[in-house]
Order: sequence, then structure tokens, then C-alpha cells
Amino acid sequence: MDRTLITLVFLIIYANCHSQDNYKKLPFVKSNCPMIIVNKDIIANESTVGASKESIEEISILKDKPNPKEHKFYNLTEHGILFISLKKRIPYKKQSQLNDLFGIAKNNGIYVNGYLIESSDYKIATKSILEIELIGPSSENKLKRKAINVWTLTKEERTNGCPQQNSN
Repeated sequence: MDRTLITLVFLIIYANCHSQDNYKKLPFVKSNCPMIIVNKDIIANESTVGASKESIEEISILKDKPNPKEHKFYNLTEHGILFISLKKRIPYKKQSQLNDLFGIAKNNGIYVNGYLIESSDYKIATKSILEIELIGPSSENKLKRKAINVWTLTKEERTNGCPQQNSN
């Protein structure tokens, strides 16, 4: 009896701990790459930031999962986020502009690298857009209407993930 009760308690704790890790993402997402957010609200990729190395003011890394109710970037944190402040301006597209380009309602949700952007405050660096997919609803993705997925990752990074940097 005690053993069953202890097992049940551990199962409840395990389920509760992992219940917050439900990310809103497309089913084909396999990448382990962190998101890169520049100047607080522009989603970018490594090549966009790398071209601006001399203008980097600050870099911070978020590895832990934040509280989803307090952070508008929560859904982008599964593999961490690099926050980078640059001295220079980066050209970007607003989510509403991308939706308009594809003839979708301006307030329709957009995915980046398969993860839903839950805040309309985020923009996407123009140079970081490698590919845009128009995805229709299916039983697999459970979308209710068409959506856009913007890829800032290369095809190799999408398939094989990002190379892990050793911090020795």
C-alpha cells in the first residue's frame, strides 16, 4: 500500500512538473537551436548577428524555462534564448506584414522555426528569413486555419540541429 501511494505521488509530481512544458509548435520540429532575439523584440538568426559583431553591446542567455504567465517569449524558450543588444538598427518585418503578404488575416498567428510567436510585439529580421511556408490545417498539425512558418534556420540546422558549443 505504501509503495503504491509513493509511486502515485511521484507520478503526480512528475506530471505537474512537465505540464508547463507544453510548447505550441508544429509537429515536424526537430531542431535543438536556441532562439535569438535582438534588441528585445526582433527574432533573428546567427548569420544576421554575426554580420554585426562589432556592434554588439550586450549578450545574455536564458537557459531555464520562465513562467509562461509572466514572459511573452515563453513559447520560444524550449532550447533557450540568446538576447542580444546591438548598437545598430536591423531591418525587420512585422507579423501583420507577413500575413498580409500571404493574404491571411493580419492578426493570424505566425510560427518561427515551428514555434508559435504568442506576442504580436515580435518582429522578424528581414535578413534572417531563409524560407516561408504556408501551412494548411491538417489532423497532424491541428491548426484551425492556414498559418505561416518562417524559417530562420538552414535546412541542415532544421534536420541535424545546431552545433553545441562547449564552454570549457
